[in-house]
Formats: sequence, C-alpha cells, structure tokens
Amino acid sequence: MDRAELIATIKAGEAVTGACLDGADLGGADLSGALLEQVSFRGARLAGASFKESILTACDLTGADLTGANLHQVAMHRCIASQAKLARTNWAAAQVAESDLSLADLTDADLILAAFASSRFTGARLARASLDRTVLADAEVTHLDLSGARLTFTHLIKADMTTVALAGARCRSVVFIGGRFVGMDLSRMDFTRSQFTEADLTGVDLSGATLAQCGFKGANLTGARLDGALAANAIFVEANLTDASLRGATLTQALFVDAELGGADLSRASMEQSIWHRARCERARFPGAELTYADFSHADVRRADFTGARLFRARFHRTRDEGTVFTGRALALGDDEPLAEAETWQDRLRDKAG
Repeated sequence: MDRAELIATIKAGEAVTGACLDGADLGGADLSGALLEQVSFRGARLAGASFKESILTACDLTGADLTGANLHQVAMHRCIASQAKLARTNWAAAQVAESDLSLADLTDADLILAAFASSRFTGARLARASLDRTVLADAEVTHLDLSGARLTFTHLIKADMTTVALAGARCRSVVFIGGRFVGMDLSRMDFTRSQFTEADLTGVDLSGATLAQCGFKGANLTGARLDGALAANAIFVEANLTDASLRGATLTQALFVDAELGGADLSRASMEQSIWHRARCERARFPGAELTYADFSHADVRRADFTGARLFRARFHRTRDEGTVFTGRALALGDDEPLAEAETWQDRLRDKAG
C-alpha cells in the first residue's frame, strides 16, 4: 500500500489492516479518523501528519519520525513507538494503553488531558513537555527525562521515580500517590499542592523545596532532609519522619497528627498554629522553633528538646513529657482539666463497652 492508497482508504471510512508502510514518506498526510490495525510504520516519515481521532491497534511506529504530528484524541492500544521522534507532537485528550514508548523523543510535546495506562516510557525524553492534567497510571518510567517539563494536576500513580530526571521541572498539584522517590535530590523544586500520599521518600533531599499545601499522609520520610523547605499548611498525618531534618523549615499550620518524628530535628523551624495530636516526638529537637499556638494534645514528647522555643499559648494537653527540656513552658498551656476529666470518662465507657 502506498501513500495515495492509504489516504483513499481512510477517506472512504474503511479500516486498514495488516498494511506495511515501513519507511514510507507520509509527511504532512491527513490520516485523521483512521482505523488502523496491525499496520507497520517502522521508520516511516510522518512529520506533521495528522492522526486526529484515529484508532491504532497493535501498530508499529518504531523509529518513525512524527515530529510535530497531530495526535489529538488519538486512541492507541498495544502499539509500539519505541525510538520514535515525537517532538512537538500534540497529544491532547489522547488515550493510550499497553503501549511502548521506550526511548521515544517527546521533547516540547503537549500532553494536555492525555491518559497513558500500563505503558512504557523507559528512557523516553519529555524535556520541556507540558503535562497538564495528564495521567500516567502503572507506567514504567525508568530513566524517563522530565527535565524542564511543566506538570500541572498530573497523575503519576505508583510510579518508581528514582531514576527520573526532574531537573528544572515544575510540579504543581501533581498526584504522586504510592510513588517511590528513595534517595532522590529534589531540593529547591516547586511541588506546590502536590500529593505524596503513601509515597516512599526515604532519605530524599527536599531542602529549600516549595511544599506549600502538599499532602504527605502515610508517607515514609525517614531520614529525609526538609531544611528550609516552604511547607506552610502541609499535611503530614500518619507520616514517618523518624530522624528527618526540618531545620529552619516553614511549617505554619502544618498537620502532624499521628505522625512519627522520633529523633527529628526541627531547630528554628516556623510552626505557628501547627497541630501535633498524638504525634510521637521522642528525642525530637525543637531549639529556637516558633511554636506559638501549636497544639501537642496527647502527643509524646519525652526527652525532646524545646530549648529557646517560643511556646506562647502552645497547648500541651495530656502530653507525655518526661525528661523533656523546656525553657519557656510558663507561656504554654497545660492540661485542660474539664476536658481531661471528660476524656477520662469516655475512656472508662469504652473500656466497659469493650
């Protein structure tokens, strides 16, 4: 099948099955609305071509040149585009499943509203690409290059990010649920409003990063560095920050409910109105920290160090503080006796019911 036959078949609304167009010159061709099954475009020249609203099933685009191609609302299933040239392509609202884009070049591509399910991006290049509301679910992203990319409301579900290049990338409102970032250098990056729920961030360097309103519920941040991070209103509920360093971090109104902070260093951190209900902070360090109106109700701060911390109206209701070092405790609030009595009564009722 040649170029003319291909275009004529598509214009007639007929499906193209099993055709071989390897190395064909299809530059600028209008292939929109095509039904393509098991068609081979290996090494074909498709620069500027349009696959708008086309459906490709089990097609082979290995090494093809699709530079600047229009893939708006394309549907691809079980296709191979390994080593394909896809720079400046338009993937708006595309639906891709079980496809292989390993080593493909998607530099400056627009992936707005595109969804990729169970697909491979091993070694692919998405430098400076726009991933606005893009979904990569169960994707293989080993050595994926996202340097300089713009990620907004992007979903990277359960992705192993440890080998992904993120230098210069902007990640705002990105969902990294269940992701793996162990040992990565993410310092000074912008992750505003991003979600790291249940993610593994063990030993990650987030020093100087912008983490305002980020969610780390249930995340593992053991040994992580957040020195100087801007994390106002961040959520660390049930997170593990054992031995983490948050020196000088901005954590105004942050939530540490049920979090583990044993041995963590929060020296000189700004934590006004932060909430620490039931947090476990044994041996944690708070020297020089700003904790005005912070609430440590039911927290465990045994052997913690609050030397020089500002504790004006900070609440230590029913807090465990044996061996804790305080220098400004007189300005803080202790047990709320009526509340403590009510809680004790409730505990007794639960014990009887149990």
